[in-house]
Amino acid sequence: MIRNIVFDLGGVLVDFHPAKAMKKLGFSKETAAIFHENIFSKLWELCDRNPLSDDEIRNLFKSRVKGFEREVDLLWDNITEVTGVYDYSCGWIESLKKRGFSLYILSNFGKQAFESNAKIYPFLNEMDGRVVSYEIGYIKPEPEIYRHLFEKYGLKPDECVFIDDRMKNVEGAVRCGMKGICFAGFEQAAGELERVIAQG
Repeated sequence: MIRNIVFDLGGVLVDFHPAKAMKKLGFSKETAAIFHENIFSKLWELCDRNPLSDDEIRNLFKSRVKGFEREVDLLWDNITEVTGVYDYSCGWIESLKKRGFSLYILSNFGKQAFESNAKIYPFLNEMDGRVVSYEIGYIKPEPEIYRHLFEKYGLKPDECVFIDDRMKNVEGAVRCGMKGICFAGFEQAAGELERVIAQG
C-alpha cells in the first residue's frame, strides 16, 4: 500500500529555467551560452553534492568564466530567478495531503541555491520531510541518498512512490525498492500516480 509520495523539485514541482533568468538579467545570447556550457552543464552538480559557501561558489564560477565576474555576481545575487513554482504544484500537494499521504522531497540541490529558493516554494510547508543532496554529499541516482531518506524518516521502500523527471533517478529509486514515475507533465504523472496508488 502506498503511504508516502516522494517528489523531486526541479522539473516536477518547480521549473528550473536558467536561460530565462539570464535573459531577464540582460545577458547576451553569447554570454548565456558560455554560462550554460561552463556553469549550468558542468559545475551545478558539484554544488549539488558539496555544501559550498557563497564565496566559494562565486569564486568557482568566476574561475570557469573569466572575464564575466560581474555577470557571475549578478546571477548569484538573483539566484531565485533560476526557478519558479509550477501553477499546479501547490494544489497537487494540498490535495494529496488532504487524502492522508505523507509527502517528502528528495532533490539534488546546492546549499545556497536551495536556501534562497526554498523561501519562494510555499508547498514546502506541507511536506513531512526532505532530503537535499548537499546535506549528505550524495546525489541521485546514488543508492545512498534514497536509503538516507528511508532511514531518516523510518519509511518502508515498498510503501513509497518516487516522482522525478529523469529516468535514471527513477530507476535508482526502483532499485532501492520504491515504485517510480518518470515525470513528463502534470496530467501524465498525476494519472500514473493514481494508478500506482490504486494498485497498492
